[in-house]
Amino acid sequence: MRYEMCVWDLDGTLLHTLPGLRYFDNLTLEHFGFRQITPEDSFELIKYPLGQYYENMLLKGGCPEEKVDELAAEVTAYDFSLYSADCTRLVEKFAGVKETVRKLNGLKIVNAVHSNKFDSISKKIVKTFFTDEIAYICGQSDDHPSKPKPGSLDKLLKEANIPSDRVLYIGDTEVDILTARNNHVDCAAVTWGYQLREVLESYHPDYLIDSPEEILRIIKEK
Repeated sequence: MRYEMCVWDLDGTLLHTLPGLRYFDNLTLEHFGFRQITPEDSFELIKYPLGQYYENMLLKGGCPEEKVDELAAEVTAYDFSLYSADCTRLVEKFAGVKETVRKLNGLKIVNAVHSNKFDSISKKIVKTFFTDEIAYICGQSDDHPSKPKPGSLDKLLKEANIPSDRVLYIGDTEVDILTARNNHVDCAAVTWGYQLREVLESYHPDYLIDSPEEILRIIKEK
C-alpha cells in the first residue's frame, strides 16, 4: 500500500461538531449584546482559522466593524471558556467513520487528526469519541502555522515520522484541499461535511468521496 497515514480534518469530516459550535457562539454573542447567528452563518465560519473566526462571528452577529478589533480578544476568551468546559456538547458521529478508522488501524495505517481548533480542545473531543484509535492529534497552537498554510502539517508528520508522499489528507472543505496541496500530500475531499460537492470539485482534489468506506478502497488500491 502506498499510504501509511490518514490525516483527518476534525470539524465536518471526523465528527459533526457544527451544532455545538453554534450553541456556544450564540451564548457568547448574547452575552456581548449581539444577535444570534444562523446555521448558514456557522457553515461559513467553520472554514476560518482562529485568528479570523471570531472577528467574522462578531460581524455576523451585528457588531459594528469599527468595534471588532476592540472586542475580538475578550470575545475569544469568553467563548473559549464556555466551549472548553463542555466542548463535546451536541457533537455527533458521522455514520461509518469510526468503523473506517478501526479498519484502517487493522491495515496498519496510522490515523491522525489535524485541526484549526485549539490543540487542547481538539485532543479532548477526539479522545472522547475515539479513545486510543487516533494515534496523533494536532490542533491550533502558537508554535506552528494554521491551515491551509505551508508548514501546517510539519509538526504532525515529524511526530509520526512519515514522509508526505505516504500521507492521505481527508477533509470536507476547500481549506483542507489547499492544506494538502500546500503541504505536498494527496487529498480525499468528502461530501458528508460542510461544503457543497460542486465547490469541492472546482478545487480538483485527488479523490472526491461520498462515504467513509471509500477511503478503504483508495488505501487498498494504492
